Amino acid sequence: MCGIAGILSQRQIQESDVHAIKRMNEIQKHRGPDDEGLYAGSRCVLGHKRLAIIDLSSNGHQPFISDDQRYYLVYNGEIYNYIELREELKALGWSFRTKTDTEVLLKSYQAWGADCLKKFNGMFAFVVYDSVNHSLFLARDRVGIKPLYYQLTEDRIYFASELKAFRAIDGFHPTLYPQAVFDFLVFNRTNIDDETFLTEIKRLPNGFYGLFDKDGLRLIQWWDPEKILQEKQEGSLEEIFKAVEELLISSLRLRMRSDVPVGSCLSGGVDSSILLGILFEHGMVKEGFPTFTASFPGFKKDETSYVDILNKKYPFVNYRTFPSSDKAYEELDTFTYFQDKPCTNPSFYAQYDVMRKAKEAGVTVLLDGQGGDEIFAGYHYFHGFHLCGLLKNKKYSDFISYFIRMALRKPDPEAYSTLLFKLMPASLQSALLMKRTPFIKNAFFREHLDKSIIFKKFMTAEDLNMSLVRHYQYKLEHLLHYEDRNSMAFSLEARVPYMDHRLIEYLLKVPGHFKIDIGETKRLQKMAVGKYTVQEILNRKDKTGFDTPIDEWFKDKKWQDLARDSYEDLLKDFSFVFEKKDMASFNSVLRWKLIQLAVWKRLFLN
Repeated sequence: MCGIAGILSQRQIQESDVHAIKRMNEIQKHRGPDDEGLYAGSRCVLGHKRLAIIDLSSNGHQPFISDDQRYYLVYNGEIYNYIELREELKALGWSFRTKTDTEVLLKSYQAWGADCLKKFNGMFAFVVYDSVNHSLFLARDRVGIKPLYYQLTEDRIYFASELKAFRAIDGFHPTLYPQAVFDFLVFNRTNIDDETFLTEIKRLPNGFYGLFDKDGLRLIQWWDPEKILQEKQEGSLEEIFKAVEELLISSLRLRMRSDVPVGSCLSGGVDSSILLGILFEHGMVKEGFPTFTASFPGFKKDETSYVDILNKKYPFVNYRTFPSSDKAYEELDTFTYFQDKPCTNPSFYAQYDVMRKAKEAGVTVLLDGQGGDEIFAGYHYFHGFHLCGLLKNKKYSDFISYFIRMALRKPDPEAYSTLLFKLMPASLQSALLMKRTPFIKNAFFREHLDKSIIFKKFMTAEDLNMSLVRHYQYKLEHLLHYEDRNSMAFSLEARVPYMDHRLIEYLLKVPGHFKIDIGETKRLQKMAVGKYTVQEILNRKDKTGFDTPIDEWFKDKKWQDLARDSYEDLLKDFSFVFEKKDMASFNSVLRWKLIQLAVWKRLFLN
């Protein structure tokens, strides 16, 4: 896990370019405190900050140079199947001087070119400089676990792991990208396609690679989940259950490869508790394995009682942190700085606090249950997509039966509102969204609604499986971004076993009604691997996110004052976006978002 930065120019590199990459390195030092490296050639400068996880020796130093001195690699992430790939490459005649996955990655690129990406099981963002052709190869993993940003100018490209690093470039004057603000305020989403909150900076989309040379930048999609839907998974339910279990076990075995201490985030939910159960039941961890939980005593959605029940089954050690209103307020600037963008919900601050606790406990690698809701259809709004699919295919009796079963389980209102929203004509959808965001000027709303990928592609997904595809393409990275930033803020590596591409691709081929059945989300997950957790967690019907007592926080005058001042600030500086309204109708989440946008503006634009 590391921070990377660099520049490739069609003109001679200047001393100022070298200094810029050095400064970018320094800004990203939290991503890699163990080592740093710099390469400065005639056309290219590469910078690297290393967090040592595999082979802690100096053999892992980057930029990593090929044996023939032609290729220079800077890399952020982990190739979990590097041991198997090394053996495959050895059989082809390649030799190795280190035990790092970095060398395996570079030699895989030399052996197979861009096709090497399809062989990698991991999370990665890397750049290879060809010093003969003066070209760059830039690539990201399938679902966007690891970040990679770039800026194109007339004859050069800059790249970095984090948005804030670009502030080191001489003459860089960032401006707000309005579409990102629209999607943040209206759809509660960020990290969509290649957009960032800065007009000048783009993100290499997940599942893409790029080639930059004298002809400019060309982007190529190398992983497309939509194509996977065309294949259908054959077999009985029992065979599907077995395959899912084996794939998840295999994913965890790969993600336990580490030369530094490993722990796990743990909530009282299905995803993280199942992961922990597999670790213990298959002998991957021993008694005393460290886990980390955010606790909110007295909050009705506090999940620590379920952690206690799970602890009676498995002998893990649970470290708890207690994110508070006062602590969040005091750390607001620091937290927002590390995020690189405005944050949609204070639950991500709770995650930040959990990562800090893991750092204090001496853990460097953390497993996390992120992605379980996406591969197994865990959110309540998936009911709406599934019901729409039944209607589309004229399965009216199935629709009625499922709707009744769903209603008996008393789901979140999102289940009904998603269905109703999708059945509305576009004009009514627009009117409803506008009514929910009265603080946005009509002209701004109308200009950006039809440009929104979330509105055009995610909300129009025709059934459950297509909505899952849209998550991988446009929605999941929003969450993975926070996973990366919160862990890297404390120089930790977060690993997400549910995001193993083999598991993702297998489940996309499984019909939707196997995943969300008898009115219950995550039915397939519970049937296939539910035995690894406890019945009390499996029986929960109160599907909840990583919630914080935000309404309680905003009863505090200091938060109320900050929300008011933030709104006034935004009205002044972003007058083309915001309409002056009475804040009495603004709920706590909206007030948090206004605060976040105002703080981010001050830190990144001023």
